[in-house]
Amino acid sequence: MNTADEGKNSLSRDQQQARQIARRLITSHRSERAGGDTAARAAAAACDHLYRDLSRWVGPDGCHALFTRALAQARTEYPALEQIQLRARSEPYIDGVGETIMAHGDAPTAEALESMLVRLVELLGRLIGDDMAMKLIERSLAASERGEATSDGRREEA
Repeated sequence: MNTADEGKNSLSRDQQQARQIARRLITSHRSERAGGDTAARAAAAACDHLYRDLSRWVGPDGCHALFTRALAQARTEYPALEQIQLRARSEPYIDGVGETIMAHGDAPTAEALESMLVRLVELLGRLIGDDMAMKLIERSLAASERGEATSDGRREEA
């Protein structure tokens, strides 16, 4: 293995933490959904939920900008994301998941959406600091794991 390959395979501590958070978000949505849902659909549900929750803190436009940037970054590595569209202020927020699963398969779609979530966590950390980003995401994750609806449209104090 050459040094370029080693660099690709070694993740920094922040990247590992972002990946762990993304996987926890996805897992929390997979466990609460019916058995027929796929990994890709759980990843899309996690994105939808996180968009709604983060919109309360950074506003819908700011949150959409973060997701748009994360999607653009992930698309460079995951061609499956080409059919994925973000629909600001819509339900669902992530569109094109079914078509992407049909074209690329469930596992590649799930992996691509997870990558987008990882990039989102990293972007948010760079923007507001890793500690504050983790607090906001952990709140969303905790509410999701408890099965609470957290998107009532109000902003809260951190």
